[in-house]
Amino acid sequence: MKHPLTLAGLLLASTSLCATTAHGQDATGFGTITLDPIIIQGLENGAVIDGYRANTVSSATRTATPLQQTPQSVQVLSPELLEDQAVTSMSEALGNVSGAQGTIPLQTPAFESTLLRGFPAEFYRDGITSYINTGDANAMAGVERIEVLKGPNAILYGGGVGTPLGGVVNIVTKKPAPENFTELGLTFGANGYVEPSFDINRQLSDTVLFRMNGSYVRSEADQDVIETDRYSFSPSLTFGSGTDTRLTVQGYASRWEQQEYQGLPAVGTVAGDFDIDRNLYIGDPEIPDSHTETRKLTFTLEHDFNDRWSNRTQFRYGKNEVEQITQIILTNEPDAGTSDWSLYNSYVPGEQTEYSFNTSFEGRFSTGAWDHVLLFGADYSRIEDYSLMYMDYAGTNDLANPSGWPAWIMPSTLAMGEGNGTYTTSGVFAQMQSSLGRLHLLGGLRLAHLETIYDSEGFGRRDTLKETKILPRIGAVFDLTDQWSAFAGYSEGMKANAFYFYSSSPKPESNRQAEIGLKYDGGAVSGSIAAFRIERENVPVTDPTDPTYLTSITEGQQRSQGVDLDAVWQPGGAWKVMANYAYADAELTADIPLGAPAGSKLPGVPRHSGGLWLDYDARQDTGEGWRAGAGLHAVSSSPLDQMNTYKTDGYATVNASASYTRDGTTYALAVKNLFDKEYDLPMYGYMGGRVVPGAERQILVNISKRF
Repeated sequence: MKHPLTLAGLLLASTSLCATTAHGQDATGFGTITLDPIIIQGLENGAVIDGYRANTVSSATRTATPLQQTPQSVQVLSPELLEDQAVTSMSEALGNVSGAQGTIPLQTPAFESTLLRGFPAEFYRDGITSYINTGDANAMAGVERIEVLKGPNAILYGGGVGTPLGGVVNIVTKKPAPENFTELGLTFGANGYVEPSFDINRQLSDTVLFRMNGSYVRSEADQDVIETDRYSFSPSLTFGSGTDTRLTVQGYASRWEQQEYQGLPAVGTVAGDFDIDRNLYIGDPEIPDSHTETRKLTFTLEHDFNDRWSNRTQFRYGKNEVEQITQIILTNEPDAGTSDWSLYNSYVPGEQTEYSFNTSFEGRFSTGAWDHVLLFGADYSRIEDYSLMYMDYAGTNDLANPSGWPAWIMPSTLAMGEGNGTYTTSGVFAQMQSSLGRLHLLGGLRLAHLETIYDSEGFGRRDTLKETKILPRIGAVFDLTDQWSAFAGYSEGMKANAFYFYSSSPKPESNRQAEIGLKYDGGAVSGSIAAFRIERENVPVTDPTDPTYLTSITEGQQRSQGVDLDAVWQPGGAWKVMANYAYADAELTADIPLGAPAGSKLPGVPRHSGGLWLDYDARQDTGEGWRAGAGLHAVSSSPLDQMNTYKTDGYATVNASASYTRDGTTYALAVKNLFDKEYDLPMYGYMGGRVVPGAERQILVNISKRF
């Protein structure tokens, strides 16, 4: 088998060869190349979307590429879909994407637990990494749409600590538009849920646009004790709208505050001979709130040199703050009696500073019968991270019959981690897309550099990693008919893993994905089906020779493979249907020393998952009228821990919504978990895995006015 770098070179070389052959040679012996302008349809905020259906997006290639010609699985959650479903969290939104398991909304946004195709996903905001996704990670007020790219995406996405593994969830935010409007909204409902929101857009002059949106949420939960306060605020200005040079300046401020929720242990919920109250909050009910917040400032400069060449440059500066306060348990089974657990007072503060920069040049030209899109550029990301963890023993309590919680007091013992981390990624990249009739080729290379430094004064150690590597991406699409196309793609990635101490010099984690599939676009029906395989190597695992179990070795190996399907039926009348299904087999491919054996399934990854949403929209072209919809989300059982000792049962829930619009005012009703199904969520990434009871039936009412 040829090396992927060789294949990438062949793809690029074949484009030039065919172009030269098409034109023959001139008197000098060199092929004649004719550059013809290519006119493409303009994009609205980077995409062409109709209802639930996306035709063209730019996230997968950073160029305006029809989905039908993109050799990769990409799903787009449109503004209309998010509004129709009355989505209130990213986890709920990702239920529309095959093979996605979202982060539990009650989780403190100080780490990201979203999985795509069985492996960790990373959140990006307008194409730039959102490191650990702090602040109000579930704010929807400023979200235009969500684009989900599956797999390493190594060529174009490499911020934070390297290449995303399972894929990228790219939040495309609302940008200033050349119009004047104000939209005010209020949502209220079960568990004291109250959310006022606003979106204000103004055209200040022919070339200057302004937009500002935000929301504030206050709510309780089915679980005892918990009260959540969160907000987000996003002002933005665009200068040079409608001209060849455009500058957009975006601000973003966001905060989340709530009692830290650690879920429930496996024994007493999905296992064991006693029951723990599903609504139990473990720990001192008077515990101080945890909080996370973020502040970001982003500059985006776009310049069109002519009708063929353009440049896009982005710079972002951000500050994050984290404070986690917990009375924590450490095991999934009782460690202090029949149904008693040991409790520990824990305090985890942290601060992060991020600098991100990327620039790319895009050229569109033709050589003979071939049409080309060339993209090349460079990027740089630096994360400065300070964090530590204090933990002291607090006492015990019987979780089956809790009483007399010990008071939370500030711990003073340093435990498990402390230090200053600096994570730097940089790279240069080139990507060529070439089309000849029914054939569409993509080839790209990234020269990636990764450097991490992790200093721990408390533990008297310093871990460093430095690696430079060429990462390839290749792909091809062939239009079998006017509706059907077949695609194949391969990509590689490289990343580091933060917050680990290593017994010896760490190695960067490497990952690679291959996928093949079919895409269909028949107008009324569109979608894709893909078979994939992702492999990870050099995954950190605990060093069995360290008696303290505080250090790791980069020896782990994992694999995820399966099939996923996403489809939209939108015949042009009142009906719209969106469906997805995934089969995933994610497992260890090498033994963890003194731990789980090869073949153990990865926690939180169901073998089967899928969803269906049907919507009937009787609104007029003006937006006046009514609509109603309902949907099903189903998940099979999945392991809770790496040893596969415990697992959650499968479940299915039903949501429904309806709305009526008159004179610019919309009245909407949404019911989540319509039949009040009792179920346990399949993953909660806390201390090796915890159970979170699914939310009970929730009724939400929304009133919004646009003028």
